Amino acid sequence: MKYHRLTHEQFEALHQEFAVFLATQGLDSSKWKEIKEKQPERVDALLDLFSDVVWDKISRECQFLEFSTPDQLFLFQLSETTASAIILKLKESEIDLTTSAGFQWILNHLDSDQVSLYQGNRTYPTTKNEFVYSYLRKGAVRSEGERFKALETYFSNSSK
Repeated sequence: MKYHRLTHEQFEALHQEFAVFLATQGLDSSKWKEIKEKQPERVDALLDLFSDVVWDKISRECQFLEFSTPDQLFLFQLSETTASAIILKLKESEIDLTTSAGFQWILNHLDSDQVSLYQGNRTYPTTKNEFVYSYLRKGAVRSEGERFKALETYFSNSSK
């Protein structure tokens, strides 16, 4: 198994996709019930395979990731071979970057000495999928890139 198995809740949310997946494996609902009763090891193999397919698709299609802690924000724009990163670090402890208000505070105080802002690019140490998956496991979320784009504009208009 390349990744980890989806949770029961995730399988429930993807039940339509799982049914299609089973059909591609030549299994209809009666055959699936029979396998569940008689071949638990095959059930595990199919659940693991479907989980890998889902994680691969999520990672492959991901264009932006956000990972935040109360005092740090990591924003990534992902291409096939590199990740562009914008990293914010706060010296101000009462601001919480995991909230919308915290991010708004950042936008209003980008030039403050309380904010350290970094930008860079790096080639993935392994593959894009593994990079994305590792951050998702840490708690990152996929995004549409609004925060990344807002701060990217700052770098193009500033000397900080």
